[in-house]
This record gives sequence, structure tokens and C-alpha cells, in this order.
Amino acid sequence: METTATEEVLGLVNRWAAAELAGDVAAYETLLATDFQGIGPVGFVLDRTQWAGRHLGGDVVNEQFEILEPHVRHYRDTALVEAVQRQKTVARGHDASGSFRVLLVLVRDGEAWVIAHIQLSGPLLTPGDR
Repeated sequence: METTATEEVLGLVNRWAAAELAGDVAAYETLLATDFQGIGPVGFVLDRTQWAGRHLGGDVVNEQFEILEPHVRHYRDTALVEAVQRQKTVARGHDASGSFRVLLVLVRDGEAWVIAHIQLSGPLLTPGDR
């Protein structure tokens, strides 16, 4: 069962990354929990509607978006996914490209997994860089 749950969780993370890359606002209806919260790399907090709204009107445009080195831990009906998020992104006309540490909290909603929380930190720097 552990392998299947991990594959399901990683499948959801990959679908979320594809939605981020494509700016697929409609996909968030099934990917994100209704009480979802996302915290960006500089501390802003967004609910599900606001998170999806970043893609409306061209506020956020991703040319590249990928999740690297995911590590999954399970706690009953909750899964934590710690990974690196690498993106080539323009946000509100400014370059927001880089690599960030990301933590996704997924929970079971019936038979399906949904993302309840995303926490970003970064951008990641090489030791000694500022």
C-alpha cells in the first residue's frame, strides 16, 4: 500500500506542476483543497482562489516549472512532500526565476489526494552567496 500511496501522491504533485506550467486555473478545482493555503517565498499567503488567480491576466507566466528530488513521508491520511521547485517565471513583469525549497501537504479527501498547503522558501543559494 505504501508504494501505491506514494505513486498517487507523486502523480498529484506532477499534475499540479503541469497546471502551474500551463497556467491551468481550472485544474486547481480538483488539485487543491477547498481550504487550501499557499505561502510564497517572500511570505505572502494565498487561498485557493487567489492561488489560481495568479495566472489570470498574465500576472504569473511560467516558461519552465518542475519539481525535483521529491521526498515523500506518510502520516496516515496526510503526506508531506519536500522537494526543489525550479522555475523560469515572470511575475507581474519581473523575473521570478530560480530554485526554491517547497513543502506540499497533501491530505486524503475521500479516495483522492488533494493539496492542502504549499510552503515555499528561497530562492536557494549556493553556500556563501547572497
